[in-house]
Amino acid sequence: MKVFVEDDEHIFLFDTGAPMSTINDTTIIKEFSKREFGSLGSLQGADKSKKIAKKNFTVNLKTVLFESDNKIVTLLPMPKSKCSKSPIKGIIGLDCFFNQDYPLLLNFSDGKICNIDQAEMQSRLDVKGYREVKSQCRLNSIYVYLTLAGKEYKFTFDTGYSGQLILPSDSKIDWDIYNKMELEGSLFVSATSITSGLETYFEKVPVVMAGQKLSVKPVVSETVKSHLLGIQFIKGFDWIIDYNHNKVYAKRNHLKIDNTFNRKVSYYAKADQKLTVMVKDKKQTRYHLGDEIISVNGQKATPENNCDLQNLLNQTEDWSTLNLEVVPAPK
Repeated sequence: MKVFVEDDEHIFLFDTGAPMSTINDTTIIKEFSKREFGSLGSLQGADKSKKIAKKNFTVNLKTVLFESDNKIVTLLPMPKSKCSKSPIKGIIGLDCFFNQDYPLLLNFSDGKICNIDQAEMQSRLDVKGYREVKSQCRLNSIYVYLTLAGKEYKFTFDTGYSGQLILPSDSKIDWDIYNKMELEGSLFVSATSITSGLETYFEKVPVVMAGQKLSVKPVVSETVKSHLLGIQFIKGFDWIIDYNHNKVYAKRNHLKIDNTFNRKVSYYAKADQKLTVMVKDKKQTRYHLGDEIISVNGQKATPENNCDLQNLLNQTEDWSTLNLEVVPAPK
């Protein structure tokens, strides 16, 4: 979403999984070194692997939803790849919306995020087919309850998670009856770290929310320790969040929620100073995590071209169709 920071326009991520708003790029703050900072508490990502001390300061911040002359934000330099071209400079979190007078409408049918008054909310509830979702709105977080494969779980409503649903590996579901894809390596970026472990994707798992039955592609994770409901599920509904009354309403829209794998992943590569194997299917044995790829189809990998080679590798489903030279990772 477009955000004005100190009167300059930037792109921020609207992240309902973030209890606070952040600045991720200090270059957008004029005379940043002269700011006064406060510190209270710490931040932790969804993998719970690392805490960092909060570094808070105030900015003049304005969006289509609200504006503030002295909005408290937290400095959060996010982990990122050398090849990342993301324009996102910060995060708008739920601290901007709790204790406000107006419910929040997330209208993915029309691509709109806006505040509405109580009268409009009631009008939509009366004629638009919204249903109340079992939920909690507290401590700058939104939780919704879904029944997945016959078991009810509480999920954090997290537009910042790019997938559908993610569950920790201790979730007590009989996963053996579903088709799966097991990927090893670094697949997720949390607020404080890049994860590394086994992530298992499943197809066509039944889910029920507010009487709506459908099937989804959840991930069972060894690294993420939270239950997250992500944007690929969320955008299949239109939502009304009424914080003041601790209510959440949803209506199924026309947007598709995939329930099958779009592709089979064999490997993914990552380019920094070197081009390495970052992710692999558990069944694959030709290459291993951390192997350095020194050439692709006769083209030597260099710091100047390894982003292009990364893109080629990650767009190729079957690496056996490529001629790779690889230096094995140290044992």
